[in-house]
Amino acid sequence: MQMGGFSIIEIGIWVIYFTILLQVLLIYKQGKTESYFGFFIPAFLLKVFGGVVFAIIYKFYYGYGDTFLYHEGAKILGKTLFDEPATYFRLLFSENANLPADLSYFSQDIQYSRGAQEWFMVKTLSPFSILSFHYYFVTTLFLSFISFFGAWKLFRVFIDLIPKYKHLAFIAAFCIPSVLIWGGGIMKDTMTLTGINIILYGSYFLLFKKQKHFLLWATLLFWGWIVYQLKAYILIAFIPALLFGLNGVIRDKIGSVFLRRIVSLALIFITSVAIYLGPIILRDLNANYSASAITGKVKGFHSWHSDVGGSTYDLGVVEYSLTGVIQKIPASLNVTFFRPYPWEISNIVGLFTSFESLVLFGVFIYLLVKLRFRIIRILNAEPILILFTLYALIFGFVVGFTSYNFGALARYKIPVLSLFTFVLIYLYNELKTEKKN
Repeated sequence: MQMGGFSIIEIGIWVIYFTILLQVLLIYKQGKTESYFGFFIPAFLLKVFGGVVFAIIYKFYYGYGDTFLYHEGAKILGKTLFDEPATYFRLLFSENANLPADLSYFSQDIQYSRGAQEWFMVKTLSPFSILSFHYYFVTTLFLSFISFFGAWKLFRVFIDLIPKYKHLAFIAAFCIPSVLIWGGGIMKDTMTLTGINIILYGSYFLLFKKQKHFLLWATLLFWGWIVYQLKAYILIAFIPALLFGLNGVIRDKIGSVFLRRIVSLALIFITSVAIYLGPIILRDLNANYSASAITGKVKGFHSWHSDVGGSTYDLGVVEYSLTGVIQKIPASLNVTFFRPYPWEISNIVGLFTSFESLVLFGVFIYLLVKLRFRIIRILNAEPILILFTLYALIFGFVVGFTSYNFGALARYKIPVLSLFTFVLIYLYNELKTEKKN
């Protein structure tokens, strides 16, 4: 029996698992005395809500998409655990292009066994599919819970920076529509969003706050590996920002102004060299990240998304050279954070993205007018904000320049939307403090 596209059994299992997860979180929360744990359960409920909305949108509005291919692949793979346990583990440790000869027929049954990133996602998803009895709606609940875990870690970073404004930190971490919905379903975006949030949390407390925690190091490295396997370009954009942020930490420890400037220049030089060598090393490790491969992918995105129509955009004539790409940085950042404009909406889903972008644009212009060049001084005074800002700019440029589709862009940009929003909130609080003083 079906109820609105989901069976009664599926909904019943979802309710049971939701109740169990909620009870576990309530028990965990009982032993916590920190004031910010007042947001713990609301944060979880919001993430579950986002996952439900994601599932409903794809089930009833789109009716198709990568999410169903991931689920179907994980379902087929998961069922082999009970039918042929040895086969399941052989597939689990296999590469997409190198399945065992006697198991090659799985590449026909599981469409997403052919691409490296897609096959890794299917394998990662299979244990959750097994726990969910292979129901799509229930598996979505587990992905939403994972996303909640990552967002909570990012929230911890935010409240450490603005402890007096926990409600604003909560908004940045949990209440942005695009992040809430597109970061809580069965997609690579959910896993990579969770991963980068945990990496940010680990980087902040281990490197910026100098805490010593072996388990946190292990967690950071594990999620770094997950993100690298699914979307390595997220790390490529993150590492330069991390290096510049750490430069700020080292710089601030030096008392002499002259020596500080010398060290800053040296650190900038070292960071620049690392940024230059990083892509070369990555190219040697993975041919997909060579200059020719990346150029080919970008051209393919531009061509394909321009042809499919719908909620597409373009950046005008693009010259695929270093100079040509640099010229498109302002337009790329604008499209990532401030578009689609209200008149560019072509469907109901785009309405939420447009409203979100409009609010960000209004706040950004207000702060730009009020603070002007003091923005640089404020951000430069807090090294972690240097990381947030540079990462948002680098990653925002990459996805804005490549996506050429507002629907795809809404998902691709979620790793930095919370950071960009938080930076605006931080600047707004600094502006309020200046007025009081």
